[in-house]
Amino acid sequence: MKKIKLSLFLILALVLAACGNTTSTHGGESNQGNNSNNTNGSESSGDEKYVLTMTHGYGPDSSHDNIVEWYADEVEKRSNGRLVIDIYPNGQLVPIDQEVSGVLQGQVDMSHTSSPNLASFDPIWNFFELPFTFDYKPEDPSYYLEQRSQFINDENGGQWFAKNMEGKGLTVLGIAYTDIFGSVFTNDDSKLLSSQDNAKTLRVRSPGGIITPETIQALGGSSMTISGTEAITALQQGVIDGMLTVPMYAHESQLPVKTYTVAPMFNPVTTILIKTEKFHSLPEDLQQLLIDTGKDYEQNAKEMIINNLPTVLEKLESEMGVEIYYPTDEEIAAMREAVEPVWEFFEKEVDGGKEIMDSLSTFNPTQ
Repeated sequence: MKKIKLSLFLILALVLAACGNTTSTHGGESNQGNNSNNTNGSESSGDEKYVLTMTHGYGPDSSHDNIVEWYADEVEKRSNGRLVIDIYPNGQLVPIDQEVSGVLQGQVDMSHTSSPNLASFDPIWNFFELPFTFDYKPEDPSYYLEQRSQFINDENGGQWFAKNMEGKGLTVLGIAYTDIFGSVFTNDDSKLLSSQDNAKTLRVRSPGGIITPETIQALGGSSMTISGTEAITALQQGVIDGMLTVPMYAHESQLPVKTYTVAPMFNPVTTILIKTEKFHSLPEDLQQLLIDTGKDYEQNAKEMIINNLPTVLEKLESEMGVEIYYPTDEEIAAMREAVEPVWEFFEKEVDGGKEIMDSLSTFNPTQ
């Protein structure tokens, strides 16, 4: 009996020891990424497991969710399961407007957040809300996307923004977007935006920040600040005549809109962020894996837009009855001239605004 008891005791001790060495639980209850002893970013022995939590404010199966699900799947696959990213959509962990502070405060490890949210943390990100930032060809969306992609990868462009965030305690793992540029959508055929004359009566909801309201006013309309959850009702009830948004979101959300003017009124981006301290607590090989996968995330997002946008535009017309309007060259020239004061406003009001605008003026993408 004593031998049996001793054997049982040894088995129990081994089980308890094994449980004590468990490093992660997929739901985040036990998170080796949060409690790693490897704080110097040294090479790991290869058997530690880490779990990171990521938040974003968009719904499951939205384009924003799909692209970070791809990122998380790739990270887990490339790390052979050593690094897992648990994604919480719909602002489950922190509200959408508190994502950046939530990462810094340790409420969540990572976020997939948009430039309007980043602009509330650091106004320099308002740059991506400026109108007509990158050249575009209405008949070829890939042309605009390539311009934006080259700027993001330029050391005086997107990489400057990433380095700037590093000094604020945040590491940018990727900068992309899941849609084309933002434009004006309206809720009635008679309210189509084609010139400053018919913009004068428009009440347009902007996505926030200090720049897009200026853009709307420069075009002749009036800007309104309404939360995203109330925007659909506001459109239906005529509280607003339209909103600045992007076509894939308009289709995914089935917005009650009837016109879409194709012109780059703002140029949003999304970033994958992680707290720098958290990032450096990971082994160096996993740090590099997150960075490398972030580059592929940028490319994958661009390819997703190129593949999906034609179908979305067709469905906007055929299923939702949206009139898609491509302004003439003369109308675009008039719009560009009208919004020039917005660029001047950015340079004047935002610290570092003139410097980044000077960088943009020297940016010469490959055609």
